[in-house]
Amino acid sequence: MDIIGFYIYGFVSLFITVDPIGLIPIVHSIIYPYPKEQRIKIIRKAMISSTLILLLFALFGNYIFNYFGITIDAFRVAGGILLFKIGWDMLHAEVPKTKHKPDERLDIGDIESIAYVPLSIPLITGPGAITTTMILVSKAQSVLDKGIVILSILSTMLVSAIILSLSDYIIRRINIYGINAFVRIMGLLLAAISVQIIFTGIFGLCNI
Repeated sequence: MDIIGFYIYGFVSLFITVDPIGLIPIVHSIIYPYPKEQRIKIIRKAMISSTLILLLFALFGNYIFNYFGITIDAFRVAGGILLFKIGWDMLHAEVPKTKHKPDERLDIGDIESIAYVPLSIPLITGPGAITTTMILVSKAQSVLDKGIVILSILSTMLVSAIILSLSDYIIRRINIYGINAFVRIMGLLLAAISVQIIFTGIFGLCNI
């Protein structure tokens, strides 16, 4: 895979798992009581926090693997199954259960609290986004490839921040039915990507 192809693969994979379009109704319901300036501030803090978390896993993910004795092929199989479950939920226009629990929306305090929990974790930076980041790092064969992974993370977070900042406008223009249709399409793509990841991991474990 060439550099441009790897970047597109990384960006699309991360964008689908972060799923900013699908998050619009949830994020909007959490932050709508606040004035517009505060809503933008909340989203900015949440996106910065999410970016730092994914960069942390991108830079130090291999050390985590080595410490726990996890092989990349085993992680591909487990991570692929998780991503398939998220894709399956998206096909049914459901919020992935791995990313959000109802009580995490009720336990909100000040702006800082909302930005970090539940927006950054687990909504934006859920297990799916972390898993995708780790799998992308495993595909990086050189320092340049790792730089592409980091660029993919930054691009995804920037685009997601713009989309979530425009949630009011998007909801008025597209409505919930249009959002659900988009989420289903992204879910199908994620399911296909996850199946490929699972089989790559199985073949690696079996030395095929």
